[in-house]
Amino acid sequence: MFERSAEIDDLAGRIFLAEHFCSREIQEAEPNDPVGEVRIWMELNDFDQAPIANSAGTKVVMRSTLLNVDQDLPVMYFAVDTPVEHWLDGDEPLQRALSALAQRDWLLVRSGTELLGVLTRHDLASPVVNAYLFARLLGLEHGLRRLYGSISHQPLTDEPGLPGELGDWSMSTLLNHVGLLVSLRVALGYKSRSSFERATGSLVALRNHLAHGRSILSISSRPVEAVERIKGLEMLMQRVRRLLDDREHIWDAFATTEILSMDDGSVIWAGKAAAALPLAVPVYVITAQNPHERVLTDIVNNKRHQLLHNYLKMRFPKAELIEVIGKSCSGPWAETGWAISGLSRLDALAIAYRFQQRAIFELTKDEVIVIGADAVIRITIPRLR
Repeated sequence: MFERSAEIDDLAGRIFLAEHFCSREIQEAEPNDPVGEVRIWMELNDFDQAPIANSAGTKVVMRSTLLNVDQDLPVMYFAVDTPVEHWLDGDEPLQRALSALAQRDWLLVRSGTELLGVLTRHDLASPVVNAYLFARLLGLEHGLRRLYGSISHQPLTDEPGLPGELGDWSMSTLLNHVGLLVSLRVALGYKSRSSFERATGSLVALRNHLAHGRSILSISSRPVEAVERIKGLEMLMQRVRRLLDDREHIWDAFATTEILSMDDGSVIWAGKAAAALPLAVPVYVITAQNPHERVLTDIVNNKRHQLLHNYLKMRFPKAELIEVIGKSCSGPWAETGWAISGLSRLDALAIAYRFQQRAIFELTKDEVIVIGADAVIRITIPRLR
């Protein structure tokens, strides 16, 4: 599910452009209009600037320059060249447009030499911005759920379950747990729980407002404050993505995994009091469950487990196969899999890739070798710990 929400999140950043949420109804000042008239309708609409008619936006008049001058003079006397930094191409992604708004109160949006519209922080109320922010919040929630589940070794589905189901945490509950999980909170860039709460305190309210058709300006009446909220959301999302891409903490989870026989839990293949292996080395331990830490239902995981068994029997009919379970030493995370002997490392990695797994275990007489699906050895630890 996270991959899908991430795709939607990325898609929102590509298909929503500056031209889609700028104000197209451009009110221009005629060159010979009296200053007094122009100033009044600029104040009426809370415009900081107004393009001069027939200039394609290359000339603007600033409201601040019209206050203490002769109100009967033609407004063209006070027109200035539009500053370069206030231009924005209409095909700029919405994310860049929002970043530009964080630096400028207003922008003129163009396509070539054509003036398309005016973009101000009041345009943050646009339905286009609402859709973009909602996609970002979905991606953030799913990403935080997966990070929390893998770091805490507590299975948590990407999307919230129904009441009573696995992973039925609300977003508010999720953020509270993330704030308490020090390793994750610090990795996200927050040294204290209070700093994390300050940064995320309005996210639930924002999501609820957006779901009910309101905009970010509903909780941030000052547009400049809304821009800062969006900037904070973007920074948090980038950190979540970075952690999901790096996934260094995942290898720590592999390193602390105990592997036991399913039919006799007292037979330990790797971990404390590990016994002699019942299969010829090297032994490969492969699972089909929870691909890339995406927590699935028991029904789906059991089906994947059985399909892996069938696949192994078909591909390697002479290989020895024993059902095992891998358990976290730090939480309730557990997955069943198969220990198999009589195939090559490359064969084992190909199977892991086919079943969308991040890594496999290679067991030797004395060691456990964790090998990523990319064939990179991630960790080597004693089998008896």
